[in-house]
Amino acid sequence: MYFNLDAPAREQGGEGMIFLAIQPESLLSFTWNAPPDLPSVRGQMTHVVVRLDEIGPGKTRVTLYHDGWSEGGEWDQAYEYFTKAWAEVILPRLKYRFETAPVNWDQPHIINYPGDKKEL
Repeated sequence: MYFNLDAPAREQGGEGMIFLAIQPESLLSFTWNAPPDLPSVRGQMTHVVVRLDEIGPGKTRVTLYHDGWSEGGEWDQAYEYFTKAWAEVILPRLKYRFETAPVNWDQPHIINYPGDKKEL
């Protein structure tokens, strides 16, 4: 997955990530790397598991696990970065997408649909 195609190679996003398991409609597992501005830990992959469980008609529980962390230095910064990214950006966009409308990927930081001008 690439987030910034204009960036130099190896700084565009999730380069080197590997899908580990895919179970349609229930599980996605993959390796992940730290942002490019954390070079001492970027090459060391962490592990993400996203589980989807139907809990009622039209309702799904999303459970996210992100492990494989070490401690200290840039590891602490990477952990802090992803704690914020999952909670404040990625999961809210996923929720918005299924409750309201698709995310406008031309401006993914702005949810700009009729009646909603929320900046993420």
